[in-house]
Amino acid sequence: YDALSESSIRHILARHEQGAGFIAQGMARSSDLPGVCFATSGPGSANLVTAIADAYLDSVPVIAVSGQTVLSLMGTDAFQEIDTYGISLPITKHNFFVRSAADLLYVIPKAFEIALSGRPGPVWIDIPKDVQTSVISIDSWPEPGKKIDFEPPDDTRLLKAAEMIKKAEKPVFYAGGGLISSGAGKSVKQFCEKNSIPVVSTLMGLGIMEADSGDFIGMLGMHGFKATNLILDRADLIIAAGVRFDDRATGKVEAFCPDAEIIHIDIDESEIDKIKKSNCSIQGDAKEVVEKLISLVSEDSRKDWKTEISEIQNNNLKPDFNKNKKRPEYFISRVAEYAAKDSFIV
Repeated sequence: YDALSESSIRHILARHEQGAGFIAQGMARSSDLPGVCFATSGPGSANLVTAIADAYLDSVPVIAVSGQTVLSLMGTDAFQEIDTYGISLPITKHNFFVRSAADLLYVIPKAFEIALSGRPGPVWIDIPKDVQTSVISIDSWPEPGKKIDFEPPDDTRLLKAAEMIKKAEKPVFYAGGGLISSGAGKSVKQFCEKNSIPVVSTLMGLGIMEADSGDFIGMLGMHGFKATNLILDRADLIIAAGVRFDDRATGKVEAFCPDAEIIHIDIDESEIDKIKKSNCSIQGDAKEVVEKLISLVSEDSRKDWKTEISEIQNNNLKPDFNKNKKRPEYFISRVAEYAAKDSFIV
């Protein structure tokens, strides 16, 4: 910790480890880099758990570094000793228990590589005190850990998905947080505008398209608009990208989009068919998959589907936030008019 004062690393002192974890998560969410947080052993590590569990469920890359009692006292209930490795195992993408200072030359870059590659997520590094204070000599620093590119999507499945989209009369694009992670916003907008496909999003997928875009019809699920859910119920094809079909979005999963075929796109194979059975699944980076589909699917105006959507929205009006100036949404929209384009409003 003292060595930080002599380094170029920017250090932010939090007043509580849970706060440190959420600060790191916020920094990761608003950039393309993992956030880093650290804590002392025992209660410090335990206090990180909530923030790291949240990062795991929301697929946010965070590196958590914790202290631990000396190796010789492990398992003796020494001062502030807890099984950090065991506690963090179910809430991290990967975790390391470091037994020598030399191992850190591999562990630290590898932690960043794991956090960034494939489906992003948190990695925990637990370092005993005697490992922290040991001294070693090295010839050179290891290369920084970098994101590993995912294997390209299967062409056969891409062609099948393209055919399903071409045949669909009432398709809906169901966007999740995986699209945000892959930076697929522009690609999704281009694909859906070209093919007149309305876009709905999960809470994690908000921001994938401008809220006032003619193709964006709102958030789905129990916290979404009634009109959005009614439109989904009429769909004959759901293009689900970077989503996990969670209960807040689907409700009773058997009754979710009962007449629709489903194309499920996700970088994490374990999410495909886990909750909702798909008719066509594509494992891969969502941005890359959508970009390939742009070239495979020809333009379609879908005028009848647009008319039906408008009728549903007119009969189940979205609230007009600007009419009620006491609503927080109005206040935020006014603040946004004055803030710089890259500002975050919290």
